[in-house]
Amino acid sequence: MTKNESLLIVEGIFSNFYFILTQGVVFTSIALFFNFNEVLLGITAAFPMVFQLLQIVTPSIIEKFKHRKRLLMLFNSFKLLWFVVVISIMLGKKSPMILIITFAISQAFTSLAGNTWSSLVSDIIPSEKRGRYFGIRSVLISFSTLLIFYLFSYIIDNVPEPYNYIYVISIKLIGTILGLISLIPVDDPPLKSLGTISELKEVFSEKNFLKLAFANMYWNFILLLTAPFFSYHQLKNLHIPMTYISYATIVMTLISMLFYFIWGKMSDKLGNKTVMISGILLVSLTPFVWILMNEKYWPIAMGLDAVISGVGWAAINLSLLILPMEAAKRISPMYFAVFGFFGGLGGLIGSLSGGYFAAIFNKYNFYINNYHIFGLQIYFVIEGILRLLAIPIFATVKTQKYVSPTIFVFNVLNVISRRPTQKIYENAKIESAYILKKVPLKKERVKRWW
Repeated sequence: MTKNESLLIVEGIFSNFYFILTQGVVFTSIALFFNFNEVLLGITAAFPMVFQLLQIVTPSIIEKFKHRKRLLMLFNSFKLLWFVVVISIMLGKKSPMILIITFAISQAFTSLAGNTWSSLVSDIIPSEKRGRYFGIRSVLISFSTLLIFYLFSYIIDNVPEPYNYIYVISIKLIGTILGLISLIPVDDPPLKSLGTISELKEVFSEKNFLKLAFANMYWNFILLLTAPFFSYHQLKNLHIPMTYISYATIVMTLISMLFYFIWGKMSDKLGNKTVMISGILLVSLTPFVWILMNEKYWPIAMGLDAVISGVGWAAINLSLLILPMEAAKRISPMYFAVFGFFGGLGGLIGSLSGGYFAAIFNKYNFYINNYHIFGLQIYFVIEGILRLLAIPIFATVKTQKYVSPTIFVFNVLNVISRRPTQKIYENAKIESAYILKKVPLKKERVKRWW
């Protein structure tokens, strides 16, 4: 592994302090401390995706600034604004607006950093080793998630308020500083002229890439409908200790670490779309598991959710890093910007409506033969159905390699039962467009991943 590749992994680990603080149950806990209701929680928890809308202007900024590493460090430095939240807690002020404004500003610049990072990394990491590299990187970052999340959860549960939140945010600030330092030795390859306006027209003329962008928009829309309310249900309705939630997260993280290796190898051989659709199929099952998430059966639900999520989200997180690079005509910040823009637009719509829907569902709860069902659990089941509908949308995107989940599962089952397997061809699902044009396909078989 080269110096740049190693440093980018270190930077990712330290950046993870910020992402763990601002997403999921840790942020939900801080938001409840600042007296958030369902609507405010839905809106602010969506900031990481909503501010992706700003990525559409990032190529213009990169073109003028030229030096992407310095620009990335500048954008990431705005994460240090969270010291304002620490000061407000120390002064005993818990106004929701303090947290909202601080989070909004820091996340806006973090979103700009995301596109800059993608542009820089795409020039540093060769295309033929991205699957393996991002698989290894994701494993190491997942391991850091395991440690950081448990540390944050332990502090929140065992240190008296408000010092628990002061300590957690302060640790995040230290992580941000170390992340900035780790970027200093990273090389900054020369930037070619972007031709921003012409590139924007080029991106919007590519129907296949736009299909991927719209698929990303739908995916973020349905995720943000419910994303912050899974942990909200655990903390607010069931009063599950943060430490217990961290145990489930540790299990999920360990499983993800294993499957990042597996999915990384599969993505290089079978294609990232195959991995993406397989992951969506799995994570669509988890909302249905949450029908068990009541006072009596929540340990079972958390266990099942951790296992399925660990496998499924490893596939999705890995694929969403690489799919834009694979579907784009060429590597360019504008492609990442459009991809992020549509994702942010979907997240914005989902978050604005999700909070109101959650508030409505959360008002109701009922019993079926002494089995307690909360309104939010019904909301989660609807979420599962909407996730399944994303599969045919992503399936329309053409990629260089794709094996349908049906053939993929069929071959896996055949291997398990030691029967002869069906042949898998590399271009098995790029056929429709080419067959119509009567362009001969290369019958080049993909090497078996097993």
